[in-house]
Amino acid sequence: MVPGFNTNFSWREQTYHIQTEDVDRDDPHILTVAYLGGAVVARIKTPYRELLGPDPSPQAVRTLIVRQHRQVIADIQAGNIEGEAAR
Repeated sequence: MVPGFNTNFSWREQTYHIQTEDVDRDDPHILTVAYLGGAVVARIKTPYRELLGPDPSPQAVRTLIVRQHRQVIADIQAGNIEGEAAR
């Protein structure tokens, strides 16, 4: 498995924690969870076996991790995350 990312960032006077990681060898997927005040405001799971094949390179998986991590941050900033994050 490829190491993931953890990011704290402030947006509209609120601090979010975004965590993205490579999960589960039997059902490989990228999981991103966004927290606000300890509560989950978004959870995105992206299976990647079909995208990258049965034995993807660590670099290919890392590229997906980075892309998804950045997209969730952008979605929060654009107001596309439901709940408290959209305020």
